Amino acid sequence: MSTPEEPSSRSTSSTSSSADPAPPLRDIVRTRLAGTGLPADIAATVRDVLQIIEDTRPAVERGVYLRSLTAQGFRGIGTAVTLELPPGPGLTVVQGRNGSGKSSFAEGIEVALTGRNRRWEDEDGRNVQQLQQDGWRNLHHEGESRLDLRLLVPGRTEPLAISRVWTGPAWTDCSTQVTGLGPDPLPLTALGWEEDLRSFRPILSYSELGQLMTAKPAQMYDRLASLLGLGALAEAQELLADREKELGENERQAKAALPALQDRLAATADERARAAEQALAARIPDREQIRALVTGTPPADAAELARLRRYSTLEGPDPDAVAAAVALLREALAGAEDHRFTEAGAALERADLLDRALRLRQRHPKDHTCPVCASTDRLDDDWAAAAVVHIETLHEQAQEAERVRRELRTAAGELRAMAHRRPSGLPEALHPLWDDWDACRSIQDHEELAANAEKRASALAAACRQIRDEAARRLAELDEQWQALVPELASWLSAADAAVDAKPVITRIRKARDWLKACQAELRAERMRAIASAAQDIWQYLCQESNVALADVTLTGSDGFTRRGVTLQVAVDDVDASALGVVSQGELFSLALALFLPRAMAERSPFRFLVIDDPVQAMDPRKVEGLARLLNMVAQTRQVVVFSHDTRLPDALRFHRIPATVVEVGRGTGSVVTVAAADDPVARELDYARAVVDDRRVTEQILAEILPGQCRVALEAALREPARRTLFANPGNTYATVELALENAGELTDLAALALFGERRSKREVYAEIERRLGREAADFVSQTNRGAHQTLAGLGDGRAFVRRAARVAEGLRAL
Repeated sequence: MSTPEEPSSRSTSSTSSSADPAPPLRDIVRTRLAGTGLPADIAATVRDVLQIIEDTRPAVERGVYLRSLTAQGFRGIGTAVTLELPPGPGLTVVQGRNGSGKSSFAEGIEVALTGRNRRWEDEDGRNVQQLQQDGWRNLHHEGESRLDLRLLVPGRTEPLAISRVWTGPAWTDCSTQVTGLGPDPLPLTALGWEEDLRSFRPILSYSELGQLMTAKPAQMYDRLASLLGLGALAEAQELLADREKELGENERQAKAALPALQDRLAATADERARAAEQALAARIPDREQIRALVTGTPPADAAELARLRRYSTLEGPDPDAVAAAVALLREALAGAEDHRFTEAGAALERADLLDRALRLRQRHPKDHTCPVCASTDRLDDDWAAAAVVHIETLHEQAQEAERVRRELRTAAGELRAMAHRRPSGLPEALHPLWDDWDACRSIQDHEELAANAEKRASALAAACRQIRDEAARRLAELDEQWQALVPELASWLSAADAAVDAKPVITRIRKARDWLKACQAELRAERMRAIASAAQDIWQYLCQESNVALADVTLTGSDGFTRRGVTLQVAVDDVDASALGVVSQGELFSLALALFLPRAMAERSPFRFLVIDDPVQAMDPRKVEGLARLLNMVAQTRQVVVFSHDTRLPDALRFHRIPATVVEVGRGTGSVVTVAAADDPVARELDYARAVVDDRRVTEQILAEILPGQCRVALEAALREPARRTLFANPGNTYATVELALENAGELTDLAALALFGERRSKREVYAEIERRLGREAADFVSQTNRGAHQTLAGLGDGRAFVRRAARVAEGLRAL
């Protein structure tokens, strides 16, 4: 049986790129907007809400590799132990028996990065509290429990470190901080990975492997949908929905107040109440009639009543809102002051200075005199060209200062926008106060604006409140019964007016939400097709000796709906079927892995590592071999860390000559966990042989009896790999027939015959072929160890030299 055919080059490359459209999501949406013909106001609404989301996204550290994890007092690990990981692309296998502590490292990486452990959560993502209480803290460690994860990021000379430390007995009694981003520790959110950990989750635990394929339909949908990188569109729809609800509140308030108001009007013996009752009873309430009644006056002293009614609805600035805006401005001022003397701030000031000098030179192209030092012939064409480049460099250096400056301008602009011109018809006593408040719009100095706005707004609000209260008192005196209804009518009218004004805005928002929803559905289908295509490519590695072919993967329903799920189609011997009904547990795990990898390998992901815990479980040997080759492909561009208790994966890596770092985790008494490099079978047997030679208790006679046999075991271990490769070269062989042939190879020459010819041959033919390929010395040594395993060899000679010969011959046999 031949080594299973490698998937095509198309499938190898598409695994990392087909599910990853090149442009960022915001650019894709803007391009689609430009080609839809949407009205400008609706398109603007979509762009604005996406910009709001983008502005709230923190800067993201990208190109991240794992360097090490140190665990102490966590899960199966007692005293502190460090798992070092080779950074950069490549494959690392962390192996160890069940209970050795290897999964504690895998879970430690997950907890350090996310604060969660999927193994401790049920299918709905809820924590299983009892498991946390009983299992998260190591039983043999009484000191501090902590995790320290070190990460390498391009452009940073020192690793970033995430430290999660527990200070109490509960799982939630912990603090997490990041060091390496700046001079001071920062919270985990400073890394900006919250969204990316959902969209491009780089960790796949054993429990997730099972849950991804066996969860409820809605949960399967949510888990796959989260891999598509469309979270910003869903968030935009949520923001628009919240805004629509906020705008619709006035209409709900007006409708809710109407019945009680109509009852009050019916109980009031006044002609104006009758008119208001009639206006409100219309199918569409007559707001203008209500407005006329609220602002109107009786025939007697109509001007006075009109004035009082106008004053009774007088609104000044909101002191609380102004105070909050001033607080934001002061906070932005403080931030600007903090950056003023930083390198970024200095860069920004130098950029501004150069920019002004460049504009001066553009206005006076013939005048080359420097406005700073008065030197002539300084601002020439060469200087201008260099200045443009220098300004761009300074602006790159000053991005943080520019962000702070933008925040300052925004805070000042929002505060100025609160001030507005004095409306007509105000009492003269308010004119100076209102003009002072309006003058805030022209104050350019931010400190001066912060110092004056709150004081002026408070004074004006207090004066407006006093006049409003006085007007209400006077109206009550003039017309107590009717006037008692006026505030209610005015309140209803205000809500009704706001509801009418909001209707076109709500319409725009609804149309924008509909467009976003349709865009999300289209992109979801496109990206799901890309993921399905990449999954099919990955399945080629994992479906060895399987009659199941992966067909299509689609999401049904839509976000937020109860009836949503995943359709996973396969073909069994060319007959279409649902995957969950016909595939084995190992094939389910393989399908889950095929769906996980495309998004985890997306180029837009900030993570250049993947952590996979126990993917081998439930896989048959042929799928393990496919997994080994798949991991080798992924490891060309990613750092892949696989945890496994099953030795079949390291065996398959050696068989396929796949480069990998293999480390072994062991656990002693008291939860003392050790991490050490794992040896291969040939090296192990040769080490045993060296130990026999170095044992002073072993006499020459004993050495002659046991050393050839021990070296023969090393040669047998070396021959098993080429024997498998040669047997797999025969298309008629299956994995079972290969293993049976190896099991029945009782003699060393039988095993060598399988490696050389793929079938049993005579010893004479075997030795002749070894001599042809490796030389006479190798053939003689194989013959010598074969005989020495059954009889004592006379004149064995130097034991160390004998072992060195065994190592050379084993290397040659292994390379057959």
